[in-house]
Amino acid sequence: MIKLIPDILAPEIKSSAEKSLFIEFRDHETDRKCVILHSLGIAEHKNNIFGEIDFVAICNEGVLCLEVKGGDVSRTGGVWEFTNRYGVRSHKNEGPFQQVQGNMHSLRQYLVKRLGRRNSLVRCQYACAVLMPDCNFDASGTDIIPEILFDAKTEWNLDMIIDGAFKYWRSLCLERHGFEGGRLTDDEVDRFADLLRGDFHFVSSLKVLVDRTAKELCALTDEQYEILESLSENPRTLVSGVAGAGKTLIAAEQARRGYWEGKQVLYLCFNHNIAQYVASVFEKENADIMATTFHALMMQTCGIEWSSELDHNWYKETLPKLFLANDTVPTFDLVVIDEGQDLLKEYCLQCIERLIRNGFQDGNWAVYYDPNQNIFGSNSELADSLKWLRNKASVASWKLSINCRNTKQIANANILVSNISDQGKTKVSGPQTEYISYSNRDDERNKINKIVQDLRNSGIDCNDFIILSKYTLSNIKNGLGIDGLDKNLGIIKSEGYPWKAKRNEIRFSTVAAFKGLDSRIVILTDVDQFKNQNSRLLNYVAVSRACVKIYILYDISVEAERQEMIRSGVIHII
Repeated sequence: MIKLIPDILAPEIKSSAEKSLFIEFRDHETDRKCVILHSLGIAEHKNNIFGEIDFVAICNEGVLCLEVKGGDVSRTGGVWEFTNRYGVRSHKNEGPFQQVQGNMHSLRQYLVKRLGRRNSLVRCQYACAVLMPDCNFDASGTDIIPEILFDAKTEWNLDMIIDGAFKYWRSLCLERHGFEGGRLTDDEVDRFADLLRGDFHFVSSLKVLVDRTAKELCALTDEQYEILESLSENPRTLVSGVAGAGKTLIAAEQARRGYWEGKQVLYLCFNHNIAQYVASVFEKENADIMATTFHALMMQTCGIEWSSELDHNWYKETLPKLFLANDTVPTFDLVVIDEGQDLLKEYCLQCIERLIRNGFQDGNWAVYYDPNQNIFGSNSELADSLKWLRNKASVASWKLSINCRNTKQIANANILVSNISDQGKTKVSGPQTEYISYSNRDDERNKINKIVQDLRNSGIDCNDFIILSKYTLSNIKNGLGIDGLDKNLGIIKSEGYPWKAKRNEIRFSTVAAFKGLDSRIVILTDVDQFKNQNSRLLNYVAVSRACVKIYILYDISVEAERQEMIRSGVIHII
């Protein structure tokens, strides 16, 4: 059984050989107990100011240090040349066999200093080996040990490396010293790994991992730049894309560029939180761009104040009639419509056309949409509206295919809970998704509290994560129940702008209200259905809100549904 620590490959590792070995070791099947530490830093190196071991395998045989050299390896005039793990070509007087032996001895010296010479962890057998998976290494010399070299000439795997390296070093110990090192029990293997991980290994805390992964996700893609440049050449545009493809980012940038060109610009969307967030960004930039929701604009134009007595039919039928009959409807040089899947309805299009100077046929406008987030309408209605727009005017169409919000793990989790296979092309790997079942509301609340406590203990700020549910806080089906979170964990923030939460405020929102926004970490609660269409779309929206990590808490009674979804979705895993 292999345990790899950490189980996520750091993005700064550029060596294709090291990446391949990481995956090969992680997926290797064996009966032997083995913990592998990747990228082990040695602060007290015997030869250098600082040392680093590519892989350390701790098993019942003992401790094995591995040095990986990918790509071309050469030695000229006594100087070794190779490409290091960060993609940089380097030159060293010390060859890989000397490096790995120096690392092995430095590791043992540290343990002697820490534990004393008679400790069983110190007295176990130490071994080392050099891996050159990309080349046939046939050189010879006094500093080259062919018995511990594994290159491209022959087939080998982790078990063969362990067996071959320990055979060599045990026989050498017997020949030189008359004894060999001891073996480790399963418990000692775990203790050894815990000891080294705490003192040597650069294991990123969850906070560091979240910060680093979020930073990687931030950069604009070439695809997004290409669409931004094309928008200036196409006055009427339809842009579709998966959740996380950057539709709101591009829509806001298009509105911003239109304003800089001197146009009167309207940014229109469905969700109040998105409208307020985009409006706050424009305000900070001193950009006089109206960012509002479709219904808020109509009510403002008609001089109507919000009331809890206004029902769905009033918004769908009465308000549009009042708006279309109003003589003071403003018009704009450019109308940018975000969340188009929620607004491409017949009554909405009639009203929006009044806002576009020269209408849909000859005016300047863009619609950004994702059919998979159409949780408030029907796919047939969306298709009819898109067809109507294309027949109405000459329209350029683009599709965003790169998912720059979600990690690969989150995109795969979304496939398994929604069976929506088109998650876009992901760029970044991140922490594993955690699926947590609950048996009742009390059990769910306790598990939510534990997750929040663990996040707080790992250094994560409260405003770096959000709790999402299909139910409002006041709904008796909500997993937080009437007691909510434990008081010592933080303050629940369920009102106001979620992006303005303070460091001690734990955000809560319904999935529908948070649509279009995102959070580094999402705790998705109250998942009590998987298979029906509404649940699939709602789960798709919820999971796609997470940038770096997601916890999915689901009712154990729907475990059979979840397994069925997994069987259906696994063939589409990225």
